[in-house]
Amino acid sequence: MKISAILSTLAAATLVSAGKLHHLKQANSHPIVPNAYIIEYESNISHSDAHKALKAHSVDYHVRNEYDIFKGSAITVKSDHDGEHIAAIPGIKNVWPITLHKPPKIIKSTKKATDPQVVSDHHMTGVDVVHEKYHLTGKGVKVGIIDTGVDYKHPAFAASGATEGCFARYGKNCRVAHGWDFVGDDYTGYNTPVPDADPMDCFGHGTHVAGIVGGNALNIKVSPKPPQPFVGVAPEVTFGAYRIFGCDGSAGDDVILAAMELAFNDGMN
Repeated sequence: MKISAILSTLAAATLVSAGKLHHLKQANSHPIVPNAYIIEYESNISHSDAHKALKAHSVDYHVRNEYDIFKGSAITVKSDHDGEHIAAIPGIKNVWPITLHKPPKIIKSTKKATDPQVVSDHHMTGVDVVHEKYHLTGKGVKVGIIDTGVDYKHPAFAASGATEGCFARYGKNCRVAHGWDFVGDDYTGYNTPVPDADPMDCFGHGTHVAGIVGGNALNIKVSPKPPQPFVGVAPEVTFGAYRIFGCDGSAGDDVILAAMELAFNDGMN
């Protein structure tokens, strides 16, 4: 009787249900990176355990990223194994193909500095009330910009009394206090990222977003000047700039997930 109970317990412990490969819906028009997957582990599986399991099943692969908050990693498979094979390995909970995402196109505005729409946005959204009545300007709040980077030298991101913005790695009292370039200038989504410590924007969209969030261009005395002085929604926030796009091309899910983890670890609100 005892032997039977022990065998039953061992069988239950070694029985692991197959993981799930998440197929993309046909409506999803995002391109897929060939042979590249994000894999989620079971709760009791470590990175080391997962790598041992993959190798034990003769999967030849390259690690693209490893994650901590999300329990998993991103890999490129070099052997003939597909997503179904990966999902069937014990210890693997979920598998997703890595898809690519393009930044929004930048369209030059045709509005003039005197157009009412240019100066009425904060009135329409109630931001002017938050500024004037409640004196809330984002001080003490950290905002992560996960995008094309940020032109942290732009005067709209200058600290009080300064004429130019800066990045904390290269200066003092910088509003862009955190950041990382996950990919490098030449990254397109299909090639290997070349990360570095400088999240300078070479595309423009991330800078545009940061300006809406917390730029302050009311009293800029130097170039580049906006056509109309403006202030962002929260002009005293501290920024984190997490660059996930090269100067052209797309960004993979695996890079975006890595940026989200770092933003969290840096204390972005």
